[in-house]
Amino acid sequence: MIADYHIHTSMCRHAEGTARDYVERAVRLGMRAMGFADHLPFLGGWEPRYDLSDDWAMRPDELDDYVTLVQGLAREYAADVRIVLGIEADFIPETLEETAAVLDQYPFEYVIGSVHVVGDRFGFDHPEMEGRLADYGLDRIHLESLDLMRQAAETGLFHVAGHLDHAVKFGVPEDREAVAAAASTALRAVAAAGMTLEVNTGGLRKPFGRPFPAPALLREAHDLGIPLVLGSDAHRPDDVGHGFDAAAALARAAGYATVRSLASDEQEELP
Repeated sequence: MIADYHIHTSMCRHAEGTARDYVERAVRLGMRAMGFADHLPFLGGWEPRYDLSDDWAMRPDELDDYVTLVQGLAREYAADVRIVLGIEADFIPETLEETAAVLDQYPFEYVIGSVHVVGDRFGFDHPEMEGRLADYGLDRIHLESLDLMRQAAETGLFHVAGHLDHAVKFGVPEDREAVAAAASTALRAVAAAGMTLEVNTGGLRKPFGRPFPAPALLREAHDLGIPLVLGSDAHRPDDVGHGFDAAAALARAAGYATVRSLASDEQEELP
């Protein structure tokens, strides 16, 4: 089965099960490789607004434990599956220097760049923000998150662009033309940076029921020569590999025959 490179652990405080449970799931599915990519802590004392619950990510003093956990499992399961040490890092312009320093300090094999916070520290992706989304403006969330992904790509710090258009899980924008243009700009920045694009099947577990990004963006990514990886955004062991058949079909329809391996220099053939 195609490798899953977007798997969380309970250390982020909003995922279930043990890290071993996720590994066992990948082994049962016959994956040759998998990657943990839990949430990088907020750094430098920076926090989102509105006193949100402390269930976003690890604390800075837990990063050593996270690395030790993943590396230990990688050694233990070496005969069964190649476990890759990754991290999912929010692009936050105010703490970019701190983020770069931490990414340089640890032996992460890949970094997923993602956007969960926009504007003036508005954490649009946190469940406690649901009642504030309309006031902030859905189109604004779409446009700002896509522009932040463009900026993230231009830093050169990130290897994978995570769930590119995931603001759509909160609703379709009114100005679709402007949002499509912002997404195209972000994709061109991803291509220029030599990044990989994630097909994130977490969207299949949301009411709108499709992976990120949209099929039109996948076709555009293919035309730009951007490679793909698959990620389930697993927050429960049963999420690992979820919807990969559908994701592979979308990738093939967009023109892809393979996805990139983050565990080796090889490509994986799409089923």
